[in-house]
Amino acid sequence: MAARYLPSGFGYEFGGMSREESSSGNTAVLVFSICIAFIYLILCALYESLTIPLAVIAAIPFGLAGSFLFARWWGLENNVYMQIGLIMLIGLLAKTAILLTEYATTRRKDGMGLIASAISAAKARFRPIIMTSATMVFGMLPLMFASGVGANGNISVGVSTVGGLLFGTLALLFIVPVLFVVFQYLHEKITPKHKKTV
Repeated sequence: MAARYLPSGFGYEFGGMSREESSSGNTAVLVFSICIAFIYLILCALYESLTIPLAVIAAIPFGLAGSFLFARWWGLENNVYMQIGLIMLIGLLAKTAILLTEYATTRRKDGMGLIASAISAAKARFRPIIMTSATMVFGMLPLMFASGVGANGNISVGVSTVGGLLFGTLALLFIVPVLFVVFQYLHEKITPKHKKTV
């Protein structure tokens, strides 16, 4: 179009945020991969296991799917503001999943059955998870319906966070306990039992 309609000697280039996004390329995948890798390594140190942290990380894709689904419904694009909301969402979902799996791990170490410990953790952490997610969702509603100067950035952060929390919370309550049972079973089968020394 520029070659057809602009006079000779004229051209075009990106400016402002568009120039920054085009020059940086698609680094979102790299940033999220690094975030998930750091979360996994920290959880491996916390649980002293290579398999149990996978139950925590499994909640993150559901949250990301909810964020992108809500963004599509709102007609938003994947911009810098949305990516900031996604990074915050990864931290929130991982923190909540850690609380659930930590409780289940403690019950399992106390001698409770594998399935019983997962059910006990889901029941005990149900209200805190719902209250945390509901507080964040209601706190983000003004950003979702923002207007005026800077509304696009506020809407992107709000929509990505709310959508991710709604889907991620369902995954935390119903999928993470099941995955905990699977990965804890694998952990107990793989890890040799240490004999107590007298």
